[in-house]
Amino acid sequence: MSYLGSDILELNYNRVGPFEERFRRKLAMLDSHTGMRVGDVQAPAPAPIRPFIWTAFGRAEIAAMRTFLDARKGSAVPFWLPSFQWDLSLAEDVVATQAIIKIHWVRYVQQMWGTTGARRHVGIWTVRYPAMDFYRISDAVDPGDYETEILTLDPPAARDYPAEQRVLSFLKFCRLESDQIQISYPRVNVAEARITVRELPLEAPI
Repeated sequence: MSYLGSDILELNYNRVGPFEERFRRKLAMLDSHTGMRVGDVQAPAPAPIRPFIWTAFGRAEIAAMRTFLDARKGSAVPFWLPSFQWDLSLAEDVVATQAIIKIHWVRYVQQMWGTTGARRHVGIWTVRYPAMDFYRISDAVDPGDYETEILTLDPPAARDYPAEQRVLSFLKFCRLESDQIQISYPRVNVAEARITVRELPLEAPI
């Protein structure tokens, strides 16, 4: 599956071991040696790095894994990776063809809308039916009631989304961190790839 011209790794990955995510961001430390030190951030968004294990069962899944990794050409070809987290939550039910939706207030406009495209793309899904529908958030408004925020979906909703059953996960634009990916075979017809991905907030489409 692809979105805006790039492949999607629609994979709820194997969360084995401790969770780890590192953030890298350019900044200059301003220090007069006589007062408070101040960090001057030089990039509008950090570039998180997250390792995970991709476990494939059976020949078909293993072949799909190898095909996807080969198509990345190391770290050359970017892709989309859903967070598979409950990043935003609907405040009201959404019906098919509806473009304006309400989410519970999380300071999305102030802290996530920003000047990059890093948090302007979402996948909508349910835990029972994990297939995702993908949307770009083309506009966001905070009415100031500290309860809800208003988002505009592009394209409009493809189907009905009951608020209590739907998960909104950010769709992150990423590259592989390394040109070399290690694949192991712990059992017959089981393969595991240890992958580290770097998010590209400044390259995500706005």
